Amino acid sequence: MLFLALCDTHGIPAPAVNTLVDGHEVDFFWRARRLVVETDGHEDHGTRAAFERDRAKDARLTVAGYRVVRFTHRQVTREPADVAATVLALLGDAR
Repeated sequence: MLFLALCDTHGIPAPAVNTLVDGHEVDFFWRARRLVVETDGHEDHGTRAAFERDRAKDARLTVAGYRVVRFTHRQVTREPADVAATVLALLGDAR
């Protein structure tokens, strides 16, 4: 997976992958920081229905006390340093 390689390259601790969080499957999860990262490719998330589902899931997880951040395939592949800096900042914030 591209995002896991990005984590490895930038020294980001390995997340749980495709795991359930409050009944929702999420792409990547750091339990200790209550951080969820979703990586969205246009193929799977490019429809109106998917867009609506994703936002509803984000809202439910946020209300439950999780931070949810989404990155596009383009961001992961073309802006990996920016993506990594964002994730590292969120992991470093003890909230």
